[in-house]
Amino acid sequence: MDLQTNISYPFLAFVILLVAVAAVAYVVYFFRKEKNVYTRGQRFVLAAVKLLYTLFIGFLILSPVVGMIQKIIEKPVLVVGIDNSASMAADSANVEFVRSFTSGLKSSFSDKYAVETILFGEEPEDKDSADFSALQSDYAEFLRDAGKRYFNMNVGAYLLIGDGIYNRGPNPAQVLSGIEAPVFTLGVGDTVPKTDQAILDVIHNPNVFLGNSFPVEVEVGFTQFPHESTQISIYLDNQLVKSEQITVPQPDYFYRNTFFIDATDEGLQNVSVVVSPLSQENNTENNRYSFVIEVHDNKKNVLMLSQGPHPDIGAITETLEKQANYEVSTEYIAHFDKDLSSYDLVVLNQLPSRSTQNTAVIDSIINSNKPILLIIGQKTSIAALNNLDLDFSMKPGIQNQEAAAYFNTSFSLFSLPANMKTVESIYPPLVTRYTQYETGGAYSILAHQKIKGVEMNYPLIMTGEVKNRKTAVVFGEGIWRWRLREFQYLDTQDAFNHIVVNLFNYLSLKDKQEQFEIQYERIVSEVDQIKIKAQVFNEIFEPVADAEVSLVLTDSTGNELDYIFDSGSFGYTLDLGYLPSGEYELESSVELGDQQFVKTGRFSVQEINIENQNLLANFNVLNSIANNTGGRFFTQNEHEKLSEMLLNSSMIKPSSYNQKNLFELIDWKLYLLIVLGLLSLEWFLRKFWGGY
Repeated sequence: MDLQTNISYPFLAFVILLVAVAAVAYVVYFFRKEKNVYTRGQRFVLAAVKLLYTLFIGFLILSPVVGMIQKIIEKPVLVVGIDNSASMAADSANVEFVRSFTSGLKSSFSDKYAVETILFGEEPEDKDSADFSALQSDYAEFLRDAGKRYFNMNVGAYLLIGDGIYNRGPNPAQVLSGIEAPVFTLGVGDTVPKTDQAILDVIHNPNVFLGNSFPVEVEVGFTQFPHESTQISIYLDNQLVKSEQITVPQPDYFYRNTFFIDATDEGLQNVSVVVSPLSQENNTENNRYSFVIEVHDNKKNVLMLSQGPHPDIGAITETLEKQANYEVSTEYIAHFDKDLSSYDLVVLNQLPSRSTQNTAVIDSIINSNKPILLIIGQKTSIAALNNLDLDFSMKPGIQNQEAAAYFNTSFSLFSLPANMKTVESIYPPLVTRYTQYETGGAYSILAHQKIKGVEMNYPLIMTGEVKNRKTAVVFGEGIWRWRLREFQYLDTQDAFNHIVVNLFNYLSLKDKQEQFEIQYERIVSEVDQIKIKAQVFNEIFEPVADAEVSLVLTDSTGNELDYIFDSGSFGYTLDLGYLPSGEYELESSVELGDQQFVKTGRFSVQEINIENQNLLANFNVLNSIANNTGGRFFTQNEHEKLSEMLLNSSMIKPSSYNQKNLFELIDWKLYLLIVLGLLSLEWFLRKFWGGY
């Protein structure tokens, strides 16, 4: 225990206090009349008592703080993770076992451990009782979360109870870097293969186009299958559109095939792939796989026009072809003779060029008022380019230089990637012209040129609306290297794709602004939160922030739910949370003055049935987790051995540390009792010895 005070010179203050209280005691019992009432010895006793309690009371003026060292002993933590997914409930006996075993953990382990339970499915949850309702299993996320949550704590061990079937996230055996204690695993479930035919995966594009045939790739796995063939069928909105007999040459067999389905109706369409079930099958839930597609009738046709092959065109084309609403045609200007009216947007790669200008085609593109993207390179004719009258010009010259991009963070025509500064630092420079640039006020600069590390005011990428035509210009060639470098450094091409897709969306979007707009995903899964955004504008298209936006949601059974949007600085938002699978219709409305605006729509929530696709326990995963962390794997029948090992392990010990607690002396009740006792003692002695 130590004593502290807030006074700068506590020793000097204490001496002054001692002198003061001694003077008081002297005056009372040796200077005043009391000296004639009591004997000399009695006066010394009374003076000493007064000195003590006066000193105790006066000492509080120094604001003393007492520090006491307390030894804290902490039990080791036993973190129990339980797979709460639906596959665990395939056998009711497993459910009863897990509930019985985990309910006894806290009582039987409480003397040695602080037991903490985490359930996990899609995400970890702080719950004690498992209901096995999660639609997916993410073992890796549980391990990552536990490692962060109990970092630098005295974790004695982790106990992971599950069937080892993970269908979300990476292999859990590869994310153990944050786990600093052994993981003991308890395997629950059946590892003996049974007769089964399971649709393992269906690969499809969620967006297709009216009149096209869209591919559906189906993978089916057969286990202990006793027949030579079975039937596979595909239904489009409950109408049979494909059926095929599958030959199964051996009991354990893998089948893959691609079916082409005609898109004949616009809108959301339900698709089901079904394998005819057998009476011997223990699990028929995995014989059906359902999904939703949206059939569009608004595909954008992009014309890539160049003098010859170029990797910039290839990089842009590969990005756009992954988008459902773009179809790209690559043509060479020397042989181009097609009708321009079939294209919604034109890309002129290094055109007009110095060698092949083909002014007739270029003039027809300019006169058509179609949106254009100009990529300026070494073959571009600057003089011919200036004659296009697109509100920018360059001084003719043939000298080239390299210019890196630095992006304009205040650019507002469309969004940039969140990691723009990161990718900006790794993107290699483009080959640009060493010249002077003049640009009109119609353009917004997306990226400027950085030459030899110096940020210049020269444009590198710009876009805007010139004479009722949306126009974009890239003042350099070599953007294909951006895509390659991003993949090399970040193992992704998301930022490049983000920029290209948003640029083309801006160019191809027809400006049709409405006073009330809503945005939402047309196809979502039942494990995703559903969020709807809305924007409201007045008659001069200024944002309105104080309107009441309402929504009526109708499910497939006709039940209606009413909602009100939340207003924010960027419009209105509505979080519907998680909805059961099915079809939903919505009607959203808002009143502005005496006008009412209404928007209607439809979306589909897809059922997630992945937990029933595979019910064969995967103990290899649990064994790998245990071995890689210094733990051990136990089967369900070995749970008593597991409990004995955890209870008797000499490696798992409590931790102790010293904790210093500070409290003010005035709050100490014993101190107050001592002062009151001394006051009472003085009063008693004075009375006992005949004083007043």
